[in-house]
This record gives sequence, C-alpha cells and structure tokens, in this order.
Amino acid sequence: MVIFGVDPGSTRVGLAVLDDEEKKWLHVQCLELTTIQENKRFQILAHYMQQIFAAFKPQEVAVEKLIWGRNKNNLLQISECRGIIKLLSYANEASVYEYFPTEIKSLTSGYGRETKSGLMEILQAETGFLFEPLYDDASDAMAAAWVHSLLRAKNVAQN
Repeated sequence: MVIFGVDPGSTRVGLAVLDDEEKKWLHVQCLELTTIQENKRFQILAHYMQQIFAAFKPQEVAVEKLIWGRNKNNLLQISECRGIIKLLSYANEASVYEYFPTEIKSLTSGYGRETKSGLMEILQAETGFLFEPLYDDASDAMAAAWVHSLLRAKNVAQN
C-alpha cells in the first residue's frame, strides 16, 4: 500500500509518499509557490500531484484538515487547494482521509500541541528520515501519511 500525505497551503504545499509495508519514504517535497500567480499555482499543484499519482500509484491520500482562522483570504486559498487535492485523488481512484493538525500531533507524539520541531524529532526517530533542511509543510505531509499508516495498522489489527 502506498500512502500520499499532503499538507495543503495557500503558497506552499507539502507532499510525501510512504510505502506503508516497508515504512519507507518514496518521495518528499515542498512546492514553493509564493511568487506565482494563483492560476499558475493551481496548475503546478495539479501537475505535480498527477506526476506523483503516475509514478507511485498511491491508493490512499491523507490530507491535513483546514482549521478556521482569522485570515479569510488565506482560508479560501487553502480550501481551493484542498479541492484540487481531493479532485485529483478521486480522479486517480484513491481514497481520501482527513486529519486535524491536533489529531496528527496527538497520534504521533501523544500531545496535540506538540511543536513542529518536536514532531520532526519523533518522525525522524520513527522513520530514520533526516529532516534538515525541510520546510514544515513537507514534514507535516509526512506526519499526515505516517498517522494514516498507524491508524491503518491499528484498524487491520482490530479486524
């Protein structure tokens, strides 16, 4: 089973592909789209996601859920990004699973308000992946995929 973790953002998107059986990272990337116009940003995101689906054929996608904040413009852009992620996932016949950031932190570290650096340390210890120098977005995508993998294993064990 291949799991595709995605951390959607308005100007940066974290992407991580995990081989669930081998617990091995196949691809980790942060799309830096800060200076690119919106129409091109979405085209680039769709292109990279389609490349990942073609290369790795993930069957499940773990996406970080949106938390409502103060910046409505930013929230709208993230929602649009999530729409692209979900549309391409479904178009590639992948199931989509969504997790709140606090859920991801809690299931990874046992503490829902774990710091980004603490989360990175735990993931590094669990997976052996060296994080330097990664954007938080890439490590958040990795954490989403990792948590989904843990929950899959738990659900399989219970059945």
